[in-house]
Amino acid sequence: MKKASIIFVFIFFVSSVLYPQKQLPESVQKQIQAYEINAIKSRNAGNESAAASYYNKMAFLYWEYFIYEGAISNFNEVLTISKLTGNNNGQLKVLQNIAFVYSDMEMYPKSIEYFKQSFEFIKSKGNKEELAGYYGNMASALNNNGQSQEAIKEAEAGLQISKELNNMKLVRKFYGILYEAYEKLGNKDKSVEYFGLYSSIDKMLLMTSVNQTVTKLENEKNVAIEEKNQKTRELRITQDSLKLAEIEKKKKQMEIELLNQQSKIDELTLQQKDAELSKKKRTILLMLLLFSLLAVFASYAYQQMKARKKANKKLQELNKEITKKNNQIIDSINYASRIQESILPVEANLKKQIPDMFIFYKPRDIVSGDFYWSASHGNKVFIAAIDCTGHGVPGAFMSMIGNTLLNQVVNENKVYDPQEVLLAFNEKTVDTLKQYDKGESQGFSEDGMDVTFLCYDKKEKIVEIALAGHTSLYFKNGKRYTIEGNIFSVGGNVGLDGIYYEKHTIKIDSPTTVYMYSDGFQDQFGGINKQKYFSSRFHDFIAKNHEKPMDKQRDIIQNEFNYWKGEHRQLDDILVIGIRFDV
Repeated sequence: MKKASIIFVFIFFVSSVLYPQKQLPESVQKQIQAYEINAIKSRNAGNESAAASYYNKMAFLYWEYFIYEGAISNFNEVLTISKLTGNNNGQLKVLQNIAFVYSDMEMYPKSIEYFKQSFEFIKSKGNKEELAGYYGNMASALNNNGQSQEAIKEAEAGLQISKELNNMKLVRKFYGILYEAYEKLGNKDKSVEYFGLYSSIDKMLLMTSVNQTVTKLENEKNVAIEEKNQKTRELRITQDSLKLAEIEKKKKQMEIELLNQQSKIDELTLQQKDAELSKKKRTILLMLLLFSLLAVFASYAYQQMKARKKANKKLQELNKEITKKNNQIIDSINYASRIQESILPVEANLKKQIPDMFIFYKPRDIVSGDFYWSASHGNKVFIAAIDCTGHGVPGAFMSMIGNTLLNQVVNENKVYDPQEVLLAFNEKTVDTLKQYDKGESQGFSEDGMDVTFLCYDKKEKIVEIALAGHTSLYFKNGKRYTIEGNIFSVGGNVGLDGIYYEKHTIKIDSPTTVYMYSDGFQDQFGGINKQKYFSSRFHDFIAKNHEKPMDKQRDIIQNEFNYWKGEHRQLDDILVIGIRFDV
C-alpha cells in the first residue's frame, strides 16, 4: 500500500503540472486536485470502491473539457480497480466509456477494440437491450473507420434483436446505420431502401409521441374532474351531517379545494389546447392584446395623432437612411469581393501551366477567408491553398495581407523552396501583425493562416509540398498517400522561435493526382445524424472519385456538399484544389 501511495502522489503532481496547460477553468482544476487527493487517501485506507468513484469523476471532467488523454488515463485507473475487486458491471461501464472517448477523438480502431472487450460482459448478463446497444455502438465505430461491410453485419444483428424487442427507436437507429454504410459502399439501391425505412419509422415515432402527450393530458384532466366530483360529493355529505357552523366552515374549506381543483382542470385544459391548437392560441392572444391596447389608448387617439404622424415621418426618413447605409455597406462588401476575386489566379491561366486540374471555391459570405495563389518562374509552377483566421470581412482582410506577403516572398525575394517559403511567409506575417510578444503589445492578435504550398518543376518532373496546419492527399499507382503537415500555422500565436516546416517530395514517374484543401468541407454539419462530415469521410470520398475527369470531380464535390449540407447553413469557407500530373 505504501508503494501505491508513492505512485499516486507522483501521478497527482505530474497531472497538476500537465493538465493546467490545457487551460482548464481554475475552478475545475481545483476540483480535480481535490478528487486526486481523496482518491489517494481512499486507496491508502483500503477503500478501492471510493477511489474508483473519484477517478471516475475526474475522467468525466476531463472528457467534458475535451482533454481526452486525461479522461482515458483516469478511466484506466477505474478499470484497474474494477478488475482487482471483481466488479464486472464496473468493468463493462468503463470499457464502454473509454470506447466512446476514442470515438470522440476519431481514433476508431481503439474505440472498436474497447467495444469488443465489453462484449463478453454484456453477453453474460443476457440483457437483449444492452446487446442491441453494443451492436449499434460497434456498427457506428466500424462505419466511421471505413469498415462498412463489417458495420452492416453488426447492424443487421442489432436490428434483429430490436425487432424481437419491438423497440422501434432502436430499429430506427439501425436503419440509419445501414443507410450510411451502404451509401459509403456506393450501393445506392440499398442506401435509398434503408433511408426510406428510417424516415417512415421516424415519422411514426413522432406521431406516437404527439398522441401520447395528448392522451396523457386528457387522462390528467379526467382525473382532476373526478377529484372535483369526489370533493363535491364529500361536500354534500358534510352539509347533511354537520351542524350549521361546522357545515359553513367545512363548506368554505371544500370550496377552496374545489377552486384549486378547478384551477388544475383549467391548467390541464389549457395545456391540452396548447398541444393541439398552439398556432390558433397565439393568434387569439395576439388579437386580445391588440384589442386591449386599442381600448387603453382610445381616449388619447386624437392627441397622439399628430405626434404619430410626425414620428412616422421621422421614422420613414430614418428607415431611408438605414436602407441607404445598408446598401452602401453591401455595395462596399460587393466591391471588396470584386477586389478579392481580382487577386485570385484565373483558372484558365493556371490550366495553361497545368492543364488537368480543378478548383472548387465556395465562400460562406460575400467575401472569403479562404483563397488560392499561384505564380510561375522558369520551369517552376507554384500553387498555394490558404485558410485565414475567420471568414467574411475579417477573413478577407487576412487574405489580402496573405496574398501581398506571398508575392513579396516568391515574386520579389525569389524564394522558391516550399520549406523556405513558409518560414519567410511566417516571419513577414508576424512582423506585419506585430505578433512578437503577447505581454509587450496591446495590439497583439492571434490571427494567422493554415497553408499548403506546392512547387512543380516541369523539367525535373518533381512536386515539392510544405504544409502549415494542413493535410494533403495524393494518389499514385492506385494507392492513396496522406501528407500530414506541421502543427505550426503561419502567424497567429506561432511566433518565430522553434518553427519548422517539413518539405515532402513526389517524383512524377507515373500519373499522380494531388489534392489541396481547407477544413471547411470536413467541418460542415449535415446528414441524417446532423454531425460533421469529418476528415475520414472526406478522404474516402476523394479516393472514390479521384480517377474521374478533373472537371467532373468539381461537379461531384459540389453535389456532395449540397446533399450533405441540406437545410443547414454553410459554416465556413470551402476550398478544394485537385491537380493531375502526367508523365
